[in-house]
Parts: sequence; structure tokens; C-alpha cells
Amino acid sequence: RFVAVGDIMLSRGVARAIDRAGSSEYPFSKLDNILLNSDLNFGNLESPISGNDRRLGKGLIFNAKTGDLDALVSYKFKVVNLANNHAFDQGLNGMRSTAAFLEKRGIAHIGVGRDQDEAWLPAVIEANGIRIAFIGASYATLNDGGATRNGHVARVEDIRLLEHAISRAKARSDLVVVTMHAGEEYTRKPNRSQISFAHAAVDAGADLVIGAHPHWIQTMQVYRGKPIFYSLGNFVFDQPWSETRTGLMLRVTVSGSVIEQIEILPVVIERGAPRQATAIETKQILSKIGINDPMFRPDALK
Repeated sequence: RFVAVGDIMLSRGVARAIDRAGSSEYPFSKLDNILLNSDLNFGNLESPISGNDRRLGKGLIFNAKTGDLDALVSYKFKVVNLANNHAFDQGLNGMRSTAAFLEKRGIAHIGVGRDQDEAWLPAVIEANGIRIAFIGASYATLNDGGATRNGHVARVEDIRLLEHAISRAKARSDLVVVTMHAGEEYTRKPNRSQISFAHAAVDAGADLVIGAHPHWIQTMQVYRGKPIFYSLGNFVFDQPWSETRTGLMLRVTVSGSVIEQIEILPVVIERGAPRQATAIETKQILSKIGINDPMFRPDALK
């Protein structure tokens, strides 16, 4: 069983909230019963770790403290996606130091690398004898709407590289999860780029596609029998208004090479920290993306 979440940002207002709480575990502590009862957890890490802890991030330039990574270890985040529009907020050295700090703590990362081959390299995590491969890509390299490329970040438009990555992943794993950081911010429905990338991933053999970046939860789709969650929204973030205060967790149960079920668990973010939504909140949140039953079972589609 693993849990997938959306955007994790440990900079700016979240960093200040952690400092006030006096614990790096503050952002995750309201979800002990879910995150600690999982075999592994996955999320999109949207704040680089430069190694300069005096730089907390400002505006749209993010940076996380090195010590705040301890919570990712404590809460079983064994793999994170780094392919996003904030990957280079601290420059190339910041991207490299982020990868190094994660590796030192035993956290795998996807989506960035020394070159495109490494950026597209799947991370394979084993739990209870099941090997799950993760692949990540972004609509942008820098926070410039995707205009600039530098060869270090996997991009969603590179479908041939995606197909090759999935082929490599399938040879080494029982299940393939593809994640995309893409879409238009503050919108409910996916754009053409998200749909094209997700469909291509499934066509190439992905078992599950999940997205982040829009800061809102977006609609899901079943394509060729495989679930696509276009945006899980925010998870740990400091945007305290309206739809940005909600997100989705996916609790995925796997048997062998088969996804048995996906439990869709909405969260509400308060002062940068998510908590599980109440029953009434859950119904309200899921209704916005047309979901009536929070338990998704692929077998029901056969």
C-alpha cells in the first residue's frame, strides 16, 4: 500500500510555520494514521534545498531548510518528484544539492538529472516484495511557463523519452506510476498537454498517472482501464485561500502487478499543514470533480 499526494512546498510560509512549531514534522503530523500506516509515500517536492538554511524563500523563489527533510523520512516519503517549475529556483547547484540531500537520507528522486537520460531514469521502490517504478516530468524547466530548456529536467512534451522510460521501468518492476507537473493553475479541468501526456503514458504501459501543479484538484479519467488523476492539488502549501486549501491523497493498494483499489482521501490545509477532510467536507470536495464514491476499484470496470 502506498500513498500519493500533490505539491509539497517546505519554503516561505510553511518554513515559518515549522519554525514556530519547533518541529520539522509539523506539516505532516495531522495525518499520522494515514502516512505512517503506509508502506511508502510519494509526493511532488516543489522546494529545492540549497544548503543555505538562512534563505527561506521569498515570493516565487523557493528554498527549504536541510533539517526539514527529516520529516519526509519520518513520514515514509521514499520517493519524490523534482521535475517542476521550481526545480531551478536555486540554480543548477541547488538542483544538485537537493538530489544529494535526498539521497543522503535514503529518499529516491525522479525527473531531474545530469542529463536527459538520468532525468528520465525510473526510480524503483520495493515494498513487501512488490517493485513499483516512478517516472516524473514537468511542463517547465524554470518558472517561465516552459519557455526555457536546459537538459536537466524531464519535459512532458518529450513523448519518445517517456515511452523509453516506461519500457525500462516495466522491465524492472511490477507496477509503473507516471507523474506529471503540468496544467494551468487554478483550473478544474486538464489542458491538452496534460491529456496528451497522460494518454501517451498509458498507451506505453503505465498503470497509474497522477498530476500536480494547478494548485486545485482536477477531474480524473479512466483511459484504457487505467486511472488518471490530472491534479491532486496542494498538500503542504501556504496558499490560504479558497480552492488552494484542498487537495487529494490517493491510498493505493497493490497486489502483485495489479492495483486492487484506490481510496481517494481529500485533505484541508490549515496554516500550511493538511488534515483529513471530514465526511461532509469530503463529499463537498469530491463533488467538484464529479466523484461520488471515494473508493475506486479497477476491477469494477471489467
